[in-house]
Amino acid sequence: MKEYSYNDLEEGLDCYDPAKRVFPRIETSVSSGEELNKRDVLLILRWKLDRLKDKNSETVADANVEKINEAVRDARKTDRKIDVLKALTNLPGIGLATATAILTACYPKEFTIIDWRVLGILELFPSSMPGAKQEGKDYSTNDWTAESYIGEYLPRVKKCAERWGRTLRDTDRVLWGLSVSQRIEELIESSKETPSAAPATSAGAFPPHKG
Repeated sequence: MKEYSYNDLEEGLDCYDPAKRVFPRIETSVSSGEELNKRDVLLILRWKLDRLKDKNSETVADANVEKINEAVRDARKTDRKIDVLKALTNLPGIGLATATAILTACYPKEFTIIDWRVLGILELFPSSMPGAKQEGKDYSTNDWTAESYIGEYLPRVKKCAERWGRTLRDTDRVLWGLSVSQRIEELIESSKETPSAAPATSAGAFPPHKG
């Protein structure tokens, strides 16, 4: 087995738990005017998507990282948030959920991650989809736009944070965790109804959040 240095071990821990080990450093460096590097961006992508694909090399091409950092700088301006999200989602490998993860890593007091689990626990659809809940539609981040995220989703999560006296990041974690807890209770109830059935397995039972 290869001998690893102390720095190698630390990098391994960074990759295992970037939210705890790397994101605080990202927040500090961005607030002091530093830029995200390719590793930072890829760690955010890996954390949000729980995987990295070969095509993510295009996401961190020099020109794209430059555009990501431009968007991160512009996000400090209150009147630029929608434009910033649109700029990020125009880049390869970055959808709205990932764009909000990038901004949350940089500005955790201002942004939160849009996630289908949080949408479900809040029973929240964009206002452009009236009647979606009654129709039994699935909760999906694909239904949301930069405008509806800024105008509807973000204020809703902030309202929860204020009511509970929690930070925006902790509120996001709580909402995601409540969704998982709800699913666990559903499975427990289901196991009582079908005691003889073999336990079902699903690779998608607990998809990544992250929060």
